[in-house]
Amino acid sequence: MKRFLLRILSFLGIPIILLLAIYFITDPFKMLRPFSINYYDETNRDYISSELFLKNDPKVHYNSFIFGSSRCCGFNTYHWKHYLPDNSRQFLFQGWGESLTGIEQKIDYLDKNGNDIANAIVVFDIPGSFSKEQLSHDVLSIKHYRFSGQSKFAFHAYLFFGFIQKPSKWLASIKDYLWPNQTEIAFDTLSNDWNKENKDIDINCQPERDSLKKCSDLNRGILLKEIESVIDSNQEQSAPLLTDDLLEKLIHIKKVFDKHHTDYKIIITPAIYYTHQAINLEDLKKIENVFGEEKVFNYSGKNNITVDCYNFSDPNHFGQSVGWQIIEDIYHN
Repeated sequence: MKRFLLRILSFLGIPIILLLAIYFITDPFKMLRPFSINYYDETNRDYISSELFLKNDPKVHYNSFIFGSSRCCGFNTYHWKHYLPDNSRQFLFQGWGESLTGIEQKIDYLDKNGNDIANAIVVFDIPGSFSKEQLSHDVLSIKHYRFSGQSKFAFHAYLFFGFIQKPSKWLASIKDYLWPNQTEIAFDTLSNDWNKENKDIDINCQPERDSLKKCSDLNRGILLKEIESVIDSNQEQSAPLLTDDLLEKLIHIKKVFDKHHTDYKIIITPAIYYTHQAINLEDLKKIENVFGEEKVFNYSGKNNITVDCYNFSDPNHFGQSVGWQIIEDIYHN
C-alpha cells in the first residue's frame, strides 16, 4: 500500500514539477520578472506600475501622483509638471480597469510608508471606477501584494494555480519565451507615462532626462469603424453608483490628503464619446461634498470634448491632446 501511494504521488508530482518549471522559467504573467515585457494585452498594468514605483522611489522620492485607470494614458505627467512646484517628482500610478479600492490602496500605502503626497490628481471613470469589481482576482487586474496586503506567497500561489488551469497558456508561454514578440516599450521608465514616443529605452535603466522625445507630436485619435454612429443629442445620466462603502473610501482618501496638505484635483473623465453619458447628479454632489466643489472637475456628459470623435483613440480612451486640454483647464480654472 505504501509503495502504491508513493507511485500515485510520483505520478501526480511530475506534472506539477514540470508546470512549476515552465511557470518560473517562462514567467507567463510577467509578475516574476515584470520588466521582461513582450506584449501588453496580457500584462497586468497595475503590477507593472507598482513594481516601477517600488524600484525607483528609493532614489527618486516621488511626491506627485496621478491615480486612475487606462484612461490616464491621455495624461502626461511632464505637462502636469509645468503647474507644480520645482521640487515635484511625478508618477503615473495607473492600472487597467482601476477601481476606487485600488486607488485607495495606493494612497494608503504611500501614507503608511512615509511618502509625501504633495500633489495628486484622482481620475474617476463613469461608471467603471465605482461599478467594477472593487477587488478583482483576474490575472490582468489583480492588485500587487505590497499594496493589497496579501502575502507574496499567497499572491504567487494564486497566479500559479490560475496558470495550471489554463492548458492553452502552457505552450503559449513556452512559445513566447523562445520566440518573443519585439514590441517596443510604451511607457516612460521614470514617470510611468504611457508614451509610445519613447523608443529604444532599457526598462532596467532610468532615462537620463525626464522629458518627452516628441512632445509636440500629438495624435488626435482615429475614427474607428465600430464607433461610426449618429451622435445622440440626449444627455443620459449614469445610474447611482456610490454606495455607502464607496463613499467611506472617498472620505478616507480626503482624510489622507488633508493629513499631507495635498494639493489635489478630482477629475471625472469624458465618457465614451458617442454615448455622452454623464455622471449621476447625486453621485457628483456626494463627491463634491467630500472633496469640495472647487476641487472636482466634471468632463462627463455632452461637451466640446465628447462630441468630437477625433478626441478619442478608441471608444473608451481620449488622446493626449484632450489630457493636455484638461490639465490646462483645471489649473487655470
